[in-house]
Amino acid sequence: MLLKRLLQSRALPRRPIVDLAYTIVKPATTDEKYLKREPVLITLHGLFGTKSMFGTFSKTLSDNLGYTVCNVDLRDHGASPQAIPFDYVTLTKDLISFIKKRFGTQRQINIIGFSLGGRVALLSSLCNLVNINKCVSIDFPPYTIPRVDDVLTENFDSILKIISREIKITKGTKTWKKELLNLLNELPANKIDKGHPALYFANGFFLNSNNNLPFDKHLDKDPYIDFYLPLKQLPTILEDVKIWPDLYGKDNSDHFFKTVTDRSVLFMRALQSPFFTDDSSLLYKHFPRAKLVSFDCGHNMAFEKPKETVEYIVNYLKE
Repeated sequence: MLLKRLLQSRALPRRPIVDLAYTIVKPATTDEKYLKREPVLITLHGLFGTKSMFGTFSKTLSDNLGYTVCNVDLRDHGASPQAIPFDYVTLTKDLISFIKKRFGTQRQINIIGFSLGGRVALLSSLCNLVNINKCVSIDFPPYTIPRVDDVLTENFDSILKIISREIKITKGTKTWKKELLNLLNELPANKIDKGHPALYFANGFFLNSNNNLPFDKHLDKDPYIDFYLPLKQLPTILEDVKIWPDLYGKDNSDHFFKTVTDRSVLFMRALQSPFFTDDSSLLYKHFPRAKLVSFDCGHNMAFEKPKETVEYIVNYLKE
C-alpha cells in the first residue's frame, strides 16, 4: 500500500545526461595561472547528501594541497536536475560529462567520494575519457553488498512514512524542524551512531523550501512536509545503491568502462560499518594498485574522525 501511494505522482523525465551543479573552492595563496596547471579535486557526497557535505573540509583540502576543489551535486540531489534513471552507470556518465565540459580531457583530476559518491568515484576511475589521477572511496567497496546499515534503513523508513503521511508533520509551523529532529533522534540507530545522522537525513526536508511556507487551506491540498529528493519516483533506490554494475555484461555494453585500471585508488574502511567484507582480495579485481586503510569508527567517518580522515587523504594525494 505504501509503495502504491508513493508511485501515484508525476513521472520524472528520462535523461541520459544532466548538467551537474557544483561549487568551487580555491586555495588562499595561489595565483590563477598556477591553478590552471594543477590537478582539480572533485568531492562527491553520499545518498541523500549534497555538495555542502564537504563544505567544512573543502577549504582545508584546498589550502593543504594547493588544488582547486570542486564540490558536486549528483543527479537528483542538491541543486542538480531531477531525472531518471538513477543508477551507478548513469551517475558516473553525468560526472564524466561534467569533467569534460568543465575541465577538459587532459586536466589531472582527483576524486573523493563518500558512500554512494565513493562508488561513482571508483567507476569514474575505470573510464579513460578523462584524466583521473587518484581516487578515494570512503567506506564503500567495488562489489555488490548484501545489505545497507541500520542507520540508512531506519531513517529511510521514517522518511517514507512522512512523505506517505503515515507520520504527519505540518509545514510552515515554528516547530516543524524540531518535531522532525526529535522523531529521527529517537531512532535506535541514530542514538548509537556518532556521525549526527538525524541532522543528515533531516536536511532532505530542510532543503525543500516549500516546507517553510505557512499552510493555506484555500490553496494547499496537502499541509504536510515533503522530502526534497524525488523518492516517490525512486522506490527501489535503497536496493539500487547496493549493486555494483556488471562491467562484463549489460551495464558496460558500450565499453564505457575498463574492467581493470592501474590508477591509484584508496579505500578507507570504517570497521564499525557493514559494507566491507574481510576478503580484501575483492578490492584488487578492478583496482590492482588499490590501498586499504581502516579506521575504528562508523560509516560517517568524516564526521566521527574528521582530523584523521582529512590528514590521511591529504597525505595520500601528496604522495
